[in-house]
Amino acid sequence: MRLGRAAVLLAACAVGVPLVWSFVAPVRRAPPPVEERAAPTEPRIVTTRAEPAVSERFEPVLSATVMPAQAQDPLPPATMPVVPEDEPVQEQESVDPVIVTPRAGAAAGGPARRRGLIILQIGDSHTSADFLTGELRRRLQARYGRGGVGYITAGKPHIGVRSSSLRINASSGWSYRSLQRPEAKPAEFWLAGYSAVATAVGETMSFASDRSLTFDTIEIEAIAQPGGGAIEIRLDGKVEAVQDLAATRLEPIIIRLKPGRTATERVREIAIATTNAGTVNIGSVAIYNNGSGVTYNSVGYVGATVGLVNKFDRKLFASALQRIDPHIVVLAFGTNEASNEGLDLTAYGRSYANVVERIREVLPAVVIVVVSPPDFNELPSHCRNGKAVEATCRRSGTAATTGQNESSGAVECAWRTPGKLQQVRDVQRDIAKRYGLMYWNWASIMPRECGAHAWFTSTPQLMAKDHVHFTIEGYKKSADQFLNTLIPIIEKVRVGANVIPNN
Repeated sequence: MRLGRAAVLLAACAVGVPLVWSFVAPVRRAPPPVEERAAPTEPRIVTTRAEPAVSERFEPVLSATVMPAQAQDPLPPATMPVVPEDEPVQEQESVDPVIVTPRAGAAAGGPARRRGLIILQIGDSHTSADFLTGELRRRLQARYGRGGVGYITAGKPHIGVRSSSLRINASSGWSYRSLQRPEAKPAEFWLAGYSAVATAVGETMSFASDRSLTFDTIEIEAIAQPGGGAIEIRLDGKVEAVQDLAATRLEPIIIRLKPGRTATERVREIAIATTNAGTVNIGSVAIYNNGSGVTYNSVGYVGATVGLVNKFDRKLFASALQRIDPHIVVLAFGTNEASNEGLDLTAYGRSYANVVERIREVLPAVVIVVVSPPDFNELPSHCRNGKAVEATCRRSGTAATTGQNESSGAVECAWRTPGKLQQVRDVQRDIAKRYGLMYWNWASIMPRECGAHAWFTSTPQLMAKDHVHFTIEGYKKSADQFLNTLIPIIEKVRVGANVIPNN
């Protein structure tokens, strides 16, 4: 998770009911005239429908809505560039996302309904690995009922980005782009922060579950563009939609699938395949079942600081938040910031506060929970080549030595806590107090001195050997302790928002 220094994390982690739809033959969407594509002052909906054909297939209903603004060892290290906290975020030309609804749902429209509890966690690699959030999801759904799988990053963009809910497979022709790259254009990235890109015919990507999943909406975030290709979307092996991704200019779109006859349906596998040459850019797949229970969305970025959130296009960021529509947003950043010895704490505070304000601008009633970073330990650079196993931990107040040990002539190696770590927590705590946010100090469940090393040497082992990430048992213990803070928040939200369980 720490850039260039730490391992990013452990990887890896009946029978479905047939769907019944009424269809007409799929027809590719022609790009609307240029004048219809200009950003309007108010949202506009353009809908086309087709009559059922003898083939009993289904023409997608196109609703173009212009939105306003269990392995135990870590994997080898992988590097991603950090967005410097003191680097000003330049405003990019914002773009208008388009919603495309391939299936007209019986449940679409109508009066607002009571819904389940929806949580969105945004963070660094502790979040992207979906071990901590996966355990939180499992425990909360056992208590309050099962909602949907939620928002999933497309494909396999980086070691340490995974889903504990679905098996994700992608053919070898997909490449990946990251918003963290200096050359990245924010208008091309959805909340996932990564894009899966293919240009050849026949590239595939699938999201599968061992059990049938109930859903009321499936959404696929994509980017249409000049020279764009086309995709077909299959649910449990059956083609349910065909989408042309060619456009006269860059056009973020949401492909939305809804049940045709009932409020919910079930699915075990969602598959996307490219059907003609041209650029296909997919950001995410989401499976929502928001009628009841808990949906815990996990969106993380390997090696990221909270400043990455400020890099998102404002309209695309707002669109994602509005569609996920969480009752609670958990912000879990800080480790990568603390590993930066030159961090400007004042600039960092402004960056973090700006993220809070951007979220509240879109979701004024949301409850925001700040999770400050756990303890982690680092080794001096001269100790990283096979000497980590022998290293002990240097406690605060103990004099440090460099170079040769006078008695043995050996170079001293000792794990130590970064000096900025507590300062980063202090900034986050101050922001939580200033904005009236909930706050949880992850480090509070670890020993005060050499906490990461103590958990690494404990039985069972709770910390990975990189002294940054946790083992499965460590994430489970962390989730158990975080729930002591999270459940009281949930209980208050459930009363205030009329949230319903399904168990």
